[in-house]
Amino acid sequence: MTFRNIRNLTWVLPTIILGCNKFVTVPPPVTEIVGATVFNTNSTAASAVSGIYLSMAGSTPPPGSSIGGGQYGISALLGLSSDDFTLYPTTDPLLNQTYSNSLLSNNPAPMWADLYNCIYKANTAIEGLLTSSGVTPSMKQQLTGEAKFIRAFCNFYLINIYGDVPLVTVTNYKINEVIYRSSQSQVYKQIEDDLDSAMNLLSDNFLAPDGTITSERVRPNRVTVEALLARVYLYQQKWDSAETEATSVINNSNYSLVNNLDSAFLANNTEAIWQLEMPNNGFNAPDGFYQQGPLYYGGPNAYAPFILSNSLMSNFETGDLRKLNWTDSIQYGGTTYFFPYKYKLYYTGVPAVEYATLFRLAEQYLIRAEARAQKSDLTGSEADLNIIRNRAGLPPTSASTQQDLLNAIYHERRFELFTEYGHRWLDLKRNNTLDSVMNVATPQKGGVWKSNDQLYPLPLTEIKSDPNLTQNPGY
Repeated sequence: MTFRNIRNLTWVLPTIILGCNKFVTVPPPVTEIVGATVFNTNSTAASAVSGIYLSMAGSTPPPGSSIGGGQYGISALLGLSSDDFTLYPTTDPLLNQTYSNSLLSNNPAPMWADLYNCIYKANTAIEGLLTSSGVTPSMKQQLTGEAKFIRAFCNFYLINIYGDVPLVTVTNYKINEVIYRSSQSQVYKQIEDDLDSAMNLLSDNFLAPDGTITSERVRPNRVTVEALLARVYLYQQKWDSAETEATSVINNSNYSLVNNLDSAFLANNTEAIWQLEMPNNGFNAPDGFYQQGPLYYGGPNAYAPFILSNSLMSNFETGDLRKLNWTDSIQYGGTTYFFPYKYKLYYTGVPAVEYATLFRLAEQYLIRAEARAQKSDLTGSEADLNIIRNRAGLPPTSASTQQDLLNAIYHERRFELFTEYGHRWLDLKRNNTLDSVMNVATPQKGGVWKSNDQLYPLPLTEIKSDPNLTQNPGY
């Protein structure tokens, strides 16, 4: 199956150059410089792993990728699939199919490609570090922990977007080209195993590629692992474990909610748990351009088609500072269009001011609030929820029963996390409300909702290349 067309895999420091049409298997490289050369010294090994982050961020000007953000990023596509965005008319087939919930199995697959690409690179790093005799034990520990976290992070999104997926843990193409889909429970088990291992390998400190302590929050540390574990446990309804991990993050003195909402996406702010720095000097988070395109172009158009939905904008509570600080509007053709304004900047020169933010502390409060409510700890749950509401300028919740409180938390998640990494889409799925919401929203978007739309189709090229790979129902 996948990655079959990647030939001559070459590690070029400090980045990794991979030309790919398929995304899980790679034949042995003709250059034969994997492993023994790349993972022979601390500096080359660290540069190789740094290349994974560059790949995640996206290096083509303007920068962007499924993971780092951009036109085909997780935030954009899952936001279009849900009721976060309205799509301004465009001829882009992928955006149109995603928005109308009518994806085809032969559509371009940027998320599948980017996520498996990073998994392959992480696997290469894990294998290379395991057999390396030239990398010091402390560096080997750090880099292996980072690679296992990256693999877990990518697998989390794959199973929540596509359902059962191939669980790729080796680089052997003969194994991977005929791989079967693994169940979500099996993949979750691997995710937990990788995160448990990373927890023991990584430090609480923010570390630079050379292992020295830094203020840059652009590489995962132990707290980043805890943050993802909290989310993973929440999605699996492991309430005790979700609360424990979220509490550990919240109690860490290196992290605190910013008082000013406009600071929540600045580089290395105290709320940031893990961010990606863009590789092009002067560029900030890609979503700062793609989601604010109407501002730069003087109105929405085919290059700036992402508009906040009426469903979102009309349901902000009166006085919610997030509406004031995290959305903006522009008049165009006699119509007012609202767009996300969480990221304020795009190109600022050196240094960058905003980084793509993948994990931040506010989510951990909402995870703990939900876990506590599910355990009938209503007092503790209300306290966490009200911390987020208070920062947004809202009064304490009026919810008094367990179900009312859970509904209030789901509501709060929508307005705290809108347009961020598909939270709205994934929340609706895991709370079994996606069908009811999209039965209303999809016709308004010009489509017809079908329950099988909850899972994206696997790319047709993958189905054709792997005889053991099956398609999701309905495609």
